Amino acid sequence: MPVAEKEGRAVLARRIQMIPLDQLVPTTDNGRRPVSNNSLKSLARSIKRNGVLQPILVRPHPEQPDTWEIRAGCRRWRAAKLAGLETIPAIVGKLDDETALAVTITENLQRENLHPLEEAAVIQKAFEHGFDAEAIAARLGKNAQFVARRASLTRLTEAWRKAVLAPESPASRLSPAHLELIARLPEETQDGLAQDDFYAVFGRGFPSVEDLRRIIDGGLHTLAAMPWSFVDEMLDPKAGACSNCPKRSGAHPLLFDAEEVPVNGKPAKDDRCLDPTCFERKQIAHVQRCEVELRAGHPNLALVQIGGNSGSQAMHEAFGDRVHRVYAPRFVKASNPNAVPAMQVDGPKAGKLVYIDSGDPQVPGHKNGRGKNMPKAEHKPMTLDERRARHQKRRQAFVVKQVETHLRNLTVEDVSRALAEKAAGKGADANKLEIVSLLLSFGTSGRADRMYHEDPWDRYDRLRGVAADERIAAALHDVVQIWIRRLAMHDSNRVGFQAFEANRMCEILGINHVEIETEAVKALPQPKSWGLPPEDDIADANAVAPSPPEQVADPPFEPDVEADDSGGVTPEPTRRKEVRKKPLHRDKSRRNRKRVRAA
Repeated sequence: MPVAEKEGRAVLARRIQMIPLDQLVPTTDNGRRPVSNNSLKSLARSIKRNGVLQPILVRPHPEQPDTWEIRAGCRRWRAAKLAGLETIPAIVGKLDDETALAVTITENLQRENLHPLEEAAVIQKAFEHGFDAEAIAARLGKNAQFVARRASLTRLTEAWRKAVLAPESPASRLSPAHLELIARLPEETQDGLAQDDFYAVFGRGFPSVEDLRRIIDGGLHTLAAMPWSFVDEMLDPKAGACSNCPKRSGAHPLLFDAEEVPVNGKPAKDDRCLDPTCFERKQIAHVQRCEVELRAGHPNLALVQIGGNSGSQAMHEAFGDRVHRVYAPRFVKASNPNAVPAMQVDGPKAGKLVYIDSGDPQVPGHKNGRGKNMPKAEHKPMTLDERRARHQKRRQAFVVKQVETHLRNLTVEDVSRALAEKAAGKGADANKLEIVSLLLSFGTSGRADRMYHEDPWDRYDRLRGVAADERIAAALHDVVQIWIRRLAMHDSNRVGFQAFEANRMCEILGINHVEIETEAVKALPQPKSWGLPPEDDIADANAVAPSPPEQVADPPFEPDVEADDSGGVTPEPTRRKEVRKKPLHRDKSRRNRKRVRAA
């Protein structure tokens, strides 16, 4: 009998009665996190004042006689005990195990303020009891893809789960869409993202959903561009063929887009390997196999790595110093007298035989020495002013990094305290904050994350009920995430402007930037070999965070003048420049030739 029909019959068998609290036992199927004491005390005060407004749902306990099992309403039962009640109204129903589980799951999933990890645990428990994605989706009014992606959160590694549940961690601010992108990856890949205090994710500020997608995709490989066969089972016997591997996006159509599903035994265009370590291991095995085959016919085969990529540690361990890096090689035919047989060890052409004439004497077999007779660049020693300018950039970079680290550690409470000090009117800095102008100028990091979820309306309703100072602090904290990104983009050409920005940020947030600049001077003192007096070092310290160069306005127009006979000055008449028509480009067509003659 379908579960829905069983529930319908169970409703007819239900009745409301008052049950003693000590005869009730909560169900073990409820996977919700422990309720906070403050929330429970608040509900207990409400029950003491108004009573239990909604009955709980129970059934006779299947194992303990004279006891009732709570299927819905455990929180109300605990609050009633805290309020000092002896009995509680309950709807008693004769429910079998399947129907009781369905009722508990539906009640849990429709609860307000349910954490995404709790929701995922409930859905996963339903999967374990035989429910499929379509049945759960029908109960929730969602689609099967939503159910599958939300259930995938149970596959988050322990490091990610702890960070998501820790209020002080930036991972706790990740939306369900963020977490679903991470949870669909294998454990090895998730642990790689969690290394160095989650620097890969939060190293450039709080990422939007699309930012996180680009970060993850940047470490993955497209299977359609891999140099070995999609169905090769012998390349890595332990891992097997890529076509049968579950660690690829095409094997999970509900978690990834449908375009990534293989077609006719071939990988789709966007089908990606989710395990970079396994991909790299297979690539090394493929290159080693190709090297053995090619070196039989080309003893002087050169292993090359094209471009500026330094390669991975595993690649260095496998090939050592036999790989030579070349930049912009010139590919030639095998008949070219200067051709050198080579095999690329990385990229989609890894393992392919090519002939290059790179002009790099480090490549074995080099003959022509292209660029050999090019004149060497004349080395000019740097002047003292140039050295001081370069040293100043290092100090500015130090200041930018320190301010960036300080901003990363800022919480909303820290921002609130800084705003409170400014509101007290301490000095001229009190007038340097206008939050609406900041929002219009920089935006916030969370807008795109909440575009397709109900989170923005929940946040809107929540912020409406808080004080104006708390709203301003929350808005400024979002702007700080944008500032972190601006300071994290390390570029020696922009470090001067970044130092200026860091100075402005410190003024707004009440950070002592003078102390940071002094620390930069102590950490990077002037070399004694320069022989400069200490006051010059102090002068450089005062210029660590310079103001941006002022834009010089164009001078007002003044006509040319000449003196007349009376000693006065008369303006020189302006002459109109003669405009000459440029002839049209000569073309073979008759029409254009006529136009040229007419011009």
